[in-house]
Amino acid sequence: MIVHNTSTSRLAWEVQENGIMVGDLVMYYISFFLKVYVNPFLSFTGIFINIINAAIFYKMGLSEGIAQNFFILSVSDGILAVSSFAASSSNVLLNTLYTRGGLIAELLQSVHWVAMSCWPFSHTISFITTTVIAVVRCCCVTMPLQVKDILTARRQLLAIVVFCLIGYIVMIYSFAPVKLIRITNPMTNITHVTISGLRYFVIDIFAGTYLKFAFITVVVCTVILIFSLKQSSRFRETSSSASGSVEKRREKSREIRTVQTVILVATIFIVFNLPLLVLSIARMATDSASLYADGSVWRLLELFLLIMDVCMMFNINLNIFIYVRFNSRYRNIFMKIVGNRSDRKPVTINSQTQRNNV
Repeated sequence: MIVHNTSTSRLAWEVQENGIMVGDLVMYYISFFLKVYVNPFLSFTGIFINIINAAIFYKMGLSEGIAQNFFILSVSDGILAVSSFAASSSNVLLNTLYTRGGLIAELLQSVHWVAMSCWPFSHTISFITTTVIAVVRCCCVTMPLQVKDILTARRQLLAIVVFCLIGYIVMIYSFAPVKLIRITNPMTNITHVTISGLRYFVIDIFAGTYLKFAFITVVVCTVILIFSLKQSSRFRETSSSASGSVEKRREKSREIRTVQTVILVATIFIVFNLPLLVLSIARMATDSASLYADGSVWRLLELFLLIMDVCMMFNINLNIFIYVRFNSRYRNIFMKIVGNRSDRKPVTINSQTQRNNV
């Protein structure tokens, strides 16, 4: 969880004011492309995709643990997309229409900082919820008899709330002294709006320990689920002709699809949050002043931050394809929403299946 410690269009202003080297100019154009085209598009689509996800999981029933957790994940990802879209929209205007400053430019910079300050709070919910989803499904696979009665939907929700509150206490303490300040360049008379007072040291410790632990937990659970899925596939191949009720085979198939869904969601989470982990380690291992110093180090850091934002947006956009592919109930409701009503009978869930859907 990293907050950008820079003005949104500082690089654009410096190109016009001072001129930069060719390598820096290349990074500037890459950054410009990500700011103006990629991030706004991904954040805009992320808003609508997660509205659809949240609506479908709500309709599926929040009494089931898996539907409840994916609903929370969709809501938090949707809020993250909204804050990213607000920041991206301000970036588009700052890098196109208002590159020379002015009152509107200052207002846009303020909007950017407010949006970016909201981002860590929603991202923390996504982190914690994904961790709970992975841990619960891992426990259901490794020790199903004990978990089904212990990790109920209500207790899963309680775990998410408690861990998020712990993170929020740290972030509120870190953001408490933050204020917007205006810095005017005496040579160009252009005013930059930035933030001051954020306790970066506390944020770095939080990202380097709390969220890193959650990240490692998701990785471990994903590995366990992958091995469990492989063993289950081998068992099905060797016992495909064995006797058993149709309902038991269907229940086993549903469980496998649920595991596949969690594995893919967790894998996407790991891949696209890896830049955040790398940056967190770099900030803890390097003096922050040198990271944000003027020069090529700053250019590279800003580009990395933008790539990190793009990865976040890809993460919140891709889950819908997994849900449609592996969740038949989600797929049926989704097809009705988009207007393609299937002739198949609606899926009904008996009480025993609801109990098994932790």
